[in-house]
Order: sequence, then C-alpha cells, then structure tokens
Amino acid sequence: MSWRFTRPVWLFLAGSFSFGLAQAFNALFLNFYLRALGLGAEWQGFVNALPALTLVVAGIPAASLARRISNARTLQIGAALGVVGTALLACANGAGLAVAGGLVQGVGAAFLVVSSAPFMANHSDEASRVTMFSAQSALMTGAGFLGNLLGGRVPTWAASVLGGGAHDLRALRVAIIASAVMQLLGLLPLLRLRPSGRPRKALQGRTLAVRDRAQMFRLVFPNVLVGLGAGATIPFLNVFIEGKFQVSYASLGTLFAWTSLATAVTALVQPWLVRRLGQIRAVLVVQASSLPFLALLGFAPELWMVSVALFTRGALMNAAGPVYSAYAMDTLHEGDRNAYSAVNTIAWDLGWALSSLASGVVRAHLPFGSAFTVLFTVTLLMYAGSVLAIYVGLYRRARAVRSA
Repeated sequence: MSWRFTRPVWLFLAGSFSFGLAQAFNALFLNFYLRALGLGAEWQGFVNALPALTLVVAGIPAASLARRISNARTLQIGAALGVVGTALLACANGAGLAVAGGLVQGVGAAFLVVSSAPFMANHSDEASRVTMFSAQSALMTGAGFLGNLLGGRVPTWAASVLGGGAHDLRALRVAIIASAVMQLLGLLPLLRLRPSGRPRKALQGRTLAVRDRAQMFRLVFPNVLVGLGAGATIPFLNVFIEGKFQVSYASLGTLFAWTSLATAVTALVQPWLVRRLGQIRAVLVVQASSLPFLALLGFAPELWMVSVALFTRGALMNAAGPVYSAYAMDTLHEGDRNAYSAVNTIAWDLGWALSSLASGVVRAHLPFGSAFTVLFTVTLLMYAGSVLAIYVGLYRRARAVRSA
C-alpha cells in the first residue's frame, strides 16, 4: 500500500483538515448555542436534522452536477456553501436564521459528500486507495482533536473579553463564528483544484442509472441502519454527558478531543488491518467490536466509564468508514461512483434526520434519563442490525463468489 499522493490529493487533504476543525466547533456547541437562543429540545432536534434533510433533496442534483462539471468544481461549491451556512447560523437571533443556516449547510454538504469519495478514487490506484481514504478520515478526526480541545475553551475566553459567562449567547456565538472561519480556511486549498479529465454525461441520461442495483442495495442498506441509529443519540452526546454528569464546556471539549484523537489513530491502523483481514472482514471486526462499548456509553453510571466507552466506540465505529468507502469504490464501476455516493448519502442522512427529529420529540416528552435510555436502545439495535447486514449481504456473499 502506498502513501504517495498527487498534488490535488494533498490540497484536498488540507481542506479536509480545516473542515474537521470546523465540524468539531460546530458539533460541540450547536445544541448549547440553540438553547441559548431560546430553542428547546424539539427545535434542537429539527435544526440538527435539517442539514441531513436538505442533503437528501440536494444529493441527486449534486451527483448529476458532479458528473457534468467535475468533482473538483463540486467540492469548491460545497465548501463555499458551508461557509455561508455557518455564517448565517452565527448571525441567528432566533429560529429563522438558524433554519436558513441549516438549509444552506445541507446543500453544501450534499456537494461535498457526493464528490469527495469519487475524487479520491479517481486520484488513486489500488495500491494507494485504502491509505488515502484512511488518511483523509484520520486528518478529519485528528483535526477534531484540536478543534474540541481548543473549542471547549473558546466560550470561556470569549466571556472573559465580552463579559458574562461561558453559557451566555455572545460567548457561544464566538464559537460558531470560529467554525465559519475554519471552513473558510478549508475552502482556500480547494480553490486551487482543477478539473481532471473530460466532464461526463450521466449514464443513459439518468443520474442514478447503475449497472448493478443489487450490489448498490447491499452496500447502502447497512448505512441506512447506521444512520437511523446514529441520529437518535450522536448529535446529542454533548447534551447527554453535560446533563448526566454536569461537566464544564472545557472538560466536555477535552473529552471529545481525545475521542477524535483515538479515532484518528485507529483510522491510520486500518490499512494494516486490511492487509491482515481484507477490506470487508476488517469492517466487520471493527464495527462488531464497538457494540459493547456503545452499550457502556449509554448505560454506565460513572463518568470515567462513559469516557472510556466514548473513546473506544468512536474510534472503532468511525475508523471503519474509510475502509468501507474504499471497498464500495473498488466494487463499483467508475461511472456508478457518484451515484453510489449520492444514494448512500441520501439514505444515511434520511435515517439520521428522521431519528434526530424523533429524538427531539422523545427528549421533550420524557424525563432526561428515560429519554436517553430509549434512544440508546434504538441506537444499539440499529448498529447491531447493520453489522448483521454487512455479514450476510457482503461478507458471506463475497466468500461464496470466491469459492464458486
């Protein structure tokens, strides 16, 4: 496996690092920022779901556009829209601009997601593909380490300058502005990308025309289950840990920072694990190993136990993502890669959005502890179902084909 990448890939990876910083700031403080705006649990669920819902609608047009104007141009548009969306969110004084920001972020995310994996696949070969996908994931999550570590202290710093406390709206707004700045820095290297090859028309004039629909379904269905499970709890882990253990923003940022670092290290180990086990078996082993830690995360009574579970579950579950993406790119025809990225993203985000909306309703109508007991149970069942779907639909079938 090779770690030698081309100049466009290094520019893409530089942008990914800044986006990782921005995502860390945004994920850490979004729910607290919305709460400071006076928006309750149901509004928090809606705003968290909004980018995913928008991405569901925009995913197909984004994939079609990527085929016509190139993945490089689509990445640039997506990054620019991400900056605008976060800036709108930072300017919000109520639900109106918060919703507008979420909508624009969702459109930008659609452009980024449907073009990122095909861009990397088109700029790599079999020797470098897994390492490239793993490096991109490690950079994003490694940036998350820095973003959470520094971001957890931003409201305190802002409060010392502006007055008031770290929980005040002005201090939290500074953290969202910092997220917009990080996204702007990530846009700069992407603006230096140039299209490679000739723009392609969609296969037979249809964006989602694919050669092997059965394989597409087998690849997408496990991620539908993961999206349904993740949306119920993952966007609200900051609220869960702060509410259950009354930790400060700085401590919460440190906790999520070490989780990001553990994920980054595990992502870099994935190429070695793939050499030992093969791509899809590595995904199975890693994701199945994360399930006990997910249960511990939701139901452990002590903060140190939840912290260990948070580190380990995040590292195992998230680190398998780049290997799964590389496997999908390897098993699909080049003309189907944008379509897969669009369909997979739409399916995952639709599941995420629906369960985030439901999570907001559950948290609004049940006591804090009971609500998260229900939500973590749903997450655990969905993740277990995803592992089973990968085993039956991909791993066993691949073994049967090899032995035939």
